[in-house]
Amino acid sequence: MKESIKLIIRFLPIHSIVLFTLTGLLFYHIACKRDKGDGSFCPTKAIILIIWGLAFASLYGHPIFALATIALTVIIYGICKTLIKVQDNRLKKLLLYLGVALSLGTLALFKYPVLKNQLPSMLQVKALGISYFTFKFLHVVIDTYRGRLKDLDPLTFGAFIFFFPTFSAGPIDRYGRFSRELKSNQSLGKEYVDEGVTRVITGLFKKFIIADKTGSLISALAPDILAASKPVLWLVMFLYSIKVYYDFSGYSDIAIGLGRLFGFKVPENFNKPYLKPNLVLFWQNWHMTLTSWLREYLFMPLGKLLMKTVGTNHPWLINSICQLVTMAAVGIWHGSTMSFLIWGLYQGAGLSLYRIYSDLLKKYGSERLLEWMNGSKLVYWSGAFVTFVFMSVGWTFFIYRWETAIKIIVKLF
Repeated sequence: MKESIKLIIRFLPIHSIVLFTLTGLLFYHIACKRDKGDGSFCPTKAIILIIWGLAFASLYGHPIFALATIALTVIIYGICKTLIKVQDNRLKKLLLYLGVALSLGTLALFKYPVLKNQLPSMLQVKALGISYFTFKFLHVVIDTYRGRLKDLDPLTFGAFIFFFPTFSAGPIDRYGRFSRELKSNQSLGKEYVDEGVTRVITGLFKKFIIADKTGSLISALAPDILAASKPVLWLVMFLYSIKVYYDFSGYSDIAIGLGRLFGFKVPENFNKPYLKPNLVLFWQNWHMTLTSWLREYLFMPLGKLLMKTVGTNHPWLINSICQLVTMAAVGIWHGSTMSFLIWGLYQGAGLSLYRIYSDLLKKYGSERLLEWMNGSKLVYWSGAFVTFVFMSVGWTFFIYRWETAIKIIVKLF
């Protein structure tokens, strides 16, 4: 996740990353000049993206894990090609389960210490980008099983997985969109350069000026967090909300900008989430590629399964279970400790309670009240403030062990 990028930036000279990127851009756009731009496939472009992605994974991650990722990519591709060809539904389900199990199993083995520590020492290496390309694997396997992807080119698939601007920290792209853009003629025009460079500079400013300086201020304000006064604790929590936003969105801006320089419109990841009036809208605008992925591949399928199991007479129960499971998955995806799981359940509980509140308001509120609330700036910004406070309290579990986080929250109130 973002820790991978932090390690890269901290321990490698910035000029090496710039040189690596510029060299990749040079070779890629030479290939683009030879591309007809008529929608036909240009294998040279895909090969360059694969080579640069593998080099990135090897140099800034670990060569052994890069080899493991190649092997998994080949296996997942083989599963998907077989899914396209076979007609037997039982075999298709078996292949689906195999692809999902391999993807999630690899994530668990290399990401979570309780399993990673059981691996041979030579395999206990930094798994750069695993949280992100696992979701790419799952997306392609599931969509191929559903019949949404009927054609899968090996070079395009490899370029999709190893696209280095988004390889280590997202945003999480979709194969169909990526494939269409790869086939277009993406010569390096002035518009691409202006947009890409501006976005990269914006991301660097967010990360190194705003986020890092805010982090330094937090450390100075509360070197011993449990000894801090209540006003200082609240200030630290609010500042951390600012830090985590500019950290995450800064990385996304850098990735989106680099993607633009390669001629790709990488999907947006943040849209002013702290200015949204409720928790549902917050999550629709925070880490958008992650939340949209989870909504499509976890929340909605789980909801359909529960409706078949318990019926449609318990919408609050079904929604609450789906929210708790989905947000618990978000927490575990972010990190392997109990703190992240609790954070996910906290978010799921908040979303469930907001759904209940919203439904009750629609059911029992007068038309005049609802009309006033929908048009009131006071209601809007009050909701945005409450959402900001809710998130600020929740980020405590991101910073500290859950025992310390609970002590801080008790002290806050």
